Amino acid sequence: MEEIIVTSFYQFSDISEVREEMQKRLAGLEEIRGLIHLTPEGINGMASGTAEKLDELRAVLADYPHFDEIDYKDSVCPEHPFPRWKVELKDQTIFYKEGYVPNGRNHSHISPEKWHELLTGEEPVTVLDTRNYYETRVGKFRQAIDPDIKVFTEFSDYLDSCDLPKDQTTLIYCTGGIRCEKAILEMEEKGFEKVYQLEGGILRYLEKFPNQEFDGECFVFDSRVAVDQELAPSQKYWLCPHCGEPGDLKMDCARCGEEALICKSCAEEKPVCSKNCAYHYKLQKK
Repeated sequence: MEEIIVTSFYQFSDISEVREEMQKRLAGLEEIRGLIHLTPEGINGMASGTAEKLDELRAVLADYPHFDEIDYKDSVCPEHPFPRWKVELKDQTIFYKEGYVPNGRNHSHISPEKWHELLTGEEPVTVLDTRNYYETRVGKFRQAIDPDIKVFTEFSDYLDSCDLPKDQTTLIYCTGGIRCEKAILEMEEKGFEKVYQLEGGILRYLEKFPNQEFDGECFVFDSRVAVDQELAPSQKYWLCPHCGEPGDLKMDCARCGEEALICKSCAEEKPVCSKNCAYHYKLQKK
């Protein structure tokens, strides 16, 4: 069996006039799974398939001059991490406040090599994670500040309340780069003078510098839950059956005895392997 490749990608470009046509063409592709959002702002997607099938996907996108510079970030998985193939029309590539849409391919991007140099150099820098709290708990850059947000839209409120030095070099990052494309625009608007975003996000950094300045694993939004330092599917995390967040606590289910893998925050109240067992466990305690 051919190995399955997982690719993630995005690009900002006005595709208002062609996105319905694109939806039809992309939705007709076979033996691919994943999710693509087509918006007036551009494209944001993740897909899995054999190399041959993903080449077909890339060929469709290459037919549109809007997407002549897409940066595909690839990794390998033993099986499809997505349940189906969906191509949807949405309002935004990544949901955030209205008005923040990048104009151009490279807005203060820095390469993983330059990022690594700044992290390990002597110049004082502020490193800021733009992801959600459950992602940062799985892994983050060692010196990064965690804004402890539940959803990306809360990042704007964080900027209003934080006291980060606005005249110091500030490095921001996310999983693959798309959230930073919008976050950097608001940061500049709010007075941050020297903000740079990691080109390709954590995924590209780990491809170049595994087991160095990034600690832990990188959360991803599919059945792999996370990828390790070699971009292989996590062997440590699973989605907690109770809250849906990444969990790594192994225990025997208090009701059926099967091994359970849940998150630490749910373990005390629901030390069981599933919602079904949680229901019966609650009845037993009454």
